[in-house]
Amino acid sequence: MSVIDAHVHVLSNFPPMAPWEDLGRVDRLLHHMDECDVDKAVVLPVVAEYSPGNNQECAQWGREHPDRLAVLTDVPMHQQDAAERVLRAGEEFGAVGTSYYPPKLDEKMQWMLEEACDALWQAYKDTGLVCNLQIGPANYGVLLELARRYPEIRFVANHLALPSLGGPDAQDETYGGLLQAAAYPNLSIKASGFYAAAETPWDFRCPQALGFFSRLLKGLGADRLLWGSDWPPVSRHVTYRQSLEIIRTFATDLDERGRAKVLGENAARVYGI
Repeated sequence: MSVIDAHVHVLSNFPPMAPWEDLGRVDRLLHHMDECDVDKAVVLPVVAEYSPGNNQECAQWGREHPDRLAVLTDVPMHQQDAAERVLRAGEEFGAVGTSYYPPKLDEKMQWMLEEACDALWQAYKDTGLVCNLQIGPANYGVLLELARRYPEIRFVANHLALPSLGGPDAQDETYGGLLQAAAYPNLSIKASGFYAAAETPWDFRCPQALGFFSRLLKGLGADRLLWGSDWPPVSRHVTYRQSLEIIRTFATDLDERGRAKVLGENAARVYGI
C-alpha cells in the first residue's frame, strides 16, 4: 500500500513551535516518513513574517527530493494578482496546486463567488492546479457553490473542514450542510489536523475527531478523503506515527480497500502525483 501524507509544512525555523523552532526541518520530516513507511508528502508552504520565502524554500526541497515531496504554492487569493500567481505557480515553483489560508478563518468568503474572481478560476482551469483551502463552517456554502460552478477544478479542504470553528457536532447527519458535497466529485476533504477537532488532543485515538471522520466517510465515501498529518504542528499533541495510526489502526469504519484510498490513492489521484 502506497502511503501519502497530504498535509505537511517544512521550515528550517518555525517560531510557533518554540522552543523547538527547528522541528520542521526537511531532514526530520524525511526521517519520520522513512520510519513510518510513508512514501510521499504534499508540502503546504507557510508564508508569514518569519518565513516570507517559504514558497521558494519548499520548491527547492521539492526539487531536491522529487520522489518524496510534492509541493503546493501559497497564493493569497484575496489579492488582485492572485490569478497571475496561479498561472506562474507550476513553472516557477513546480507546484501541483495552491494553498490559501484566509487572514481570518471566520470571515465570510462570498467574494470568491463574485465576477471579480472569474479570472482567478479561469487560471485554475488553464493550469489544472488543485485549489487547496483552509475553510470552516462559515463558508461551507461558498465551498459547495465553487465545486458546483467549476467541476473542472479540484478543490480540497483542510482538517476535516474545521468543524470545531462553530460548526456541526459529530452527531449532525448533514455535517453542517457539507455532505451536500456528495454531488460534487471534484471536492475532497483532508482527514488531517485531528487534534483541532478533539476534546483531548493528546489522545491519539481521537474519539471525537474520529466521529467527524466517520460522518464524512459515511456521507462522502472513502474516495473523497485524504489522510494528512499536519506535521510539525501535530507534534505538540501526538507523534508523527500516532497521527498516521489514527487512520491506519483506529478508523475501524474503513475496510482494507477504503484505507488504501484514504492513506494514499486519493492523494495520488487528486494531486496527480
